[in-house]
Amino acid sequence: MAVRAHDRGRRRPLVVGFAAGCLGASSARLSGANRSSPALRKKAGATGLRRLLLFGAQGGRLIRGVPISPPLARGMKASAAMKEKELRLAIVFFGGVSLAIYQHGINREILNLVRASKICHSDKSYEGDEKSASGFHDYYPDEPASSTGDIYLEFLEALGRDMDLRVIVDVIAGASAGGINGVALATALAHDLSLAPVTDMWLTEADMLNLLAPEGRARLWSKWYFLPLVRPLLTRLDREGLLPGKADAEMKERISVFLRSRWFRPPLDGRRMTMLMLDGLTAMGKSGLASESLLPTGTRLDLLVTATDFRGLQRPIFIHDPPVAHEREHRQLLRFSLDHRRTGHLESDFDVDNLPSLAFACRASASYPGAFPPAQIREIDDILAECHRPWPARTHFLDRNFRRYREQGENPEDAVLVDGSVLDNKPITACVEAIRTHGAFREVDRRLIYIDPRPSRDKVAAGRGVPGFFATLRGALSDLPRHDPVYNELAVISRYNRQARRLKAAILDARSHVAKMIEDLTKGGLRGKFTIDDVRHWRLSSTQVLSGTAIVYDAWMRSLILEGVDFIVQVIVSACQYATDSREARRVQETVEAWARNQGIIAASYAMPQDIYEYSGLPRFARVIGDFGVIYKKRRLNFVLHEINDLYQDIQANGSGAANPESLDLLKLKVQKCLDDLSVYDGIGFLSRQAVSMCRKLFVGSFADEKANMISADIDFLRQDDIDEISKLVARLGEECDMERSMDNADAVMASPLLLNLGERSRIAILTGYLGYFYWDIILRPTASALSLDAGPMEEILIDRISPDDATTLTLRDRKNVLQGGSFAGFGGFLSRSIRENDYLWGRLHAVDRLFDILASTVPANRRGDFDIAALKKRAFGNVLEEEAKRLRFIPELMAQLRAAVAQL
Repeated sequence: MAVRAHDRGRRRPLVVGFAAGCLGASSARLSGANRSSPALRKKAGATGLRRLLLFGAQGGRLIRGVPISPPLARGMKASAAMKEKELRLAIVFFGGVSLAIYQHGINREILNLVRASKICHSDKSYEGDEKSASGFHDYYPDEPASSTGDIYLEFLEALGRDMDLRVIVDVIAGASAGGINGVALATALAHDLSLAPVTDMWLTEADMLNLLAPEGRARLWSKWYFLPLVRPLLTRLDREGLLPGKADAEMKERISVFLRSRWFRPPLDGRRMTMLMLDGLTAMGKSGLASESLLPTGTRLDLLVTATDFRGLQRPIFIHDPPVAHEREHRQLLRFSLDHRRTGHLESDFDVDNLPSLAFACRASASYPGAFPPAQIREIDDILAECHRPWPARTHFLDRNFRRYREQGENPEDAVLVDGSVLDNKPITACVEAIRTHGAFREVDRRLIYIDPRPSRDKVAAGRGVPGFFATLRGALSDLPRHDPVYNELAVISRYNRQARRLKAAILDARSHVAKMIEDLTKGGLRGKFTIDDVRHWRLSSTQVLSGTAIVYDAWMRSLILEGVDFIVQVIVSACQYATDSREARRVQETVEAWARNQGIIAASYAMPQDIYEYSGLPRFARVIGDFGVIYKKRRLNFVLHEINDLYQDIQANGSGAANPESLDLLKLKVQKCLDDLSVYDGIGFLSRQAVSMCRKLFVGSFADEKANMISADIDFLRQDDIDEISKLVARLGEECDMERSMDNADAVMASPLLLNLGERSRIAILTGYLGYFYWDIILRPTASALSLDAGPMEEILIDRISPDDATTLTLRDRKNVLQGGSFAGFGGFLSRSIRENDYLWGRLHAVDRLFDILASTVPANRRGDFDIAALKKRAFGNVLEEEAKRLRFIPELMAQLRAAVAQL
């Protein structure tokens, strides 16, 4: 199996050999499948041969991003009108110390659901039938014969008779204990790995005696004078509700050792924690292939893990007086991602080369103040050296997450990181910002799911009086900052959703008006045959209709020009290796804007020539948009995708024959490729060394020194020689960007037979969105910019929560607080294996309950009556209990109670 990997100081691209892609089993890890049974190996080989034949078939087409031969495509037409939908999940894990074990149980179910979705989707793509070719266990031998994955698969297959639903997790954010779970889930999703080794780690290794630092751990007679106080202290802790119940011998021993261990220094072992994380992540990948992923091609997974820089990083802020102030920023967000290219290649921050980076993120995010020592890069360097383990992706990790340190002359190895929950225990805002960069290929149901093990912890009964000295001190220093409610973040999302709905309503109301303007512009040309030259002419001339309305036209043209100027500045700043918020970057901005005013590019009014047929006919100010307006181009293409998505809904609602889903699929693939091509401008890799040298010569040399004390962008400080040099540089950057070529490609798609062969109504709707985008931008941009949707899709974000308070299907009498890990200030799970087993089991059961609720809510109202969700939940509960019966040996009474409760459902 040919798999080639290399590391160029960045994320590790995994180039999968042609033989591996063709001979791999559909949706199955071949390594696991081949170890399972001869029958499955035979099936895998047959599936691989089928894929090889389909991939090499002449005239093959792409359906849902999968190679499909024409005969098979014709066989699928009967079900082609099926409604297709993506359920996109963004997961946020709150901090919770040992309640991480509860969150891990939820992770197991999320992984099973996404795996089931991949199996269901792959079977439909390759086999053309509506039933899974085999059970969940056949695809995933690490799962038992009766897995909850089978129940999820059954639901998705039954739903698939009317709607093809794909479940994707593409954004994960976590803090503290939630950061650990975010890392584990993201790694499993990125490369389709098992979480079972992490389950064993939590249950076996997450014990207080294992986590105590060897040099500080109490011996038999350490602090012997404290021994007589242990029993009354336990009684007091029990009375205060800080213990999960009556302390057994195991719990007494661990509390005694913990309290008699070293004081005034962190008692827990940070190095031991790092090794546990590293070993757990390594064990996940032993049975998997790095070439597999649960992310479909053309999608990206983002992981965001919070940490707190104890010393902080000094950053400049430009204000009025003084012109520059400096403040320290302590929030640190560690970022990881996986890009599943449409070619099938993976660029991954989750492969074996990046495991030390992920382990360090776990260690840093969960460095609970006072319990663990702070985390530093040097610590993991020392650990890896002692273990003789490499860290190939170290350079990439530091460049991505600590670049600002180096820009300010700081050494990332000196950074001291403590628990991420100190400042950002509930990273919902970071998650939402990431969501806005993810576009869906189909109609999308976007959900933000936040996992809160203790949603009721902040409920305080009224009339309790004024808190005492210690209660106030603890609340101000610890409880309030770490457990601050998420009201503000959720209110922002609610406002975002309201504005997104209004934005879509504005589109609906304006369609007929924009269509009329484009009809007049093209003189009815969209109803007949046209060429790429016609499309280019119409696009370049499209702004003329509004040119007579100067108060609108001039202001909007100026806003697009300023976007292009900002891109020029961004390129120069990156080439000069300046920090984006530095005084030097500010100077570049002022200089380029002064040049643009001098050249009449930033002006009070604009006049566009009539009947433009070629790009060379545009005036200079318009060429700035053409050469550098990448944000505007992305907005245009995303809007075209939005308009195509609406055509799917028309087909479903009206049974319209104006377009068929297969043609729209292919058209969206082509538009999406044009959009993907613009990602090259996210960095400066497209620039030649000569262009970079020109930037540095002009803005790092004597010219920049002369402008060092300039604050206002007055054209008087630019000499004619300076203006000429900047003009040459901008011209060179425009040539190397060659951005208008991307629009030529888009014009070619709009003039292709694929679009021309659509029904007239569908063809005009798509071309109106493309050619008339200038008008749409005037209507939509103010709201889109306020929502930070400058170049992203317009989607609502619905919010769901998974917590003990929300999972009400399976309950036990006389047990209100089912979780026990929150006791002993959140460290209760480290005191007893029975507590860990209890919380892990409830995590799985609560996840089953809530995930089926979420799945049911995404089904159209007229279809919900066809599913017996209660029966599916009951069977899934039974599968969880059957699977965990052998592993969870310390909670027999709970297992018996749960079996009885499930039987009564």
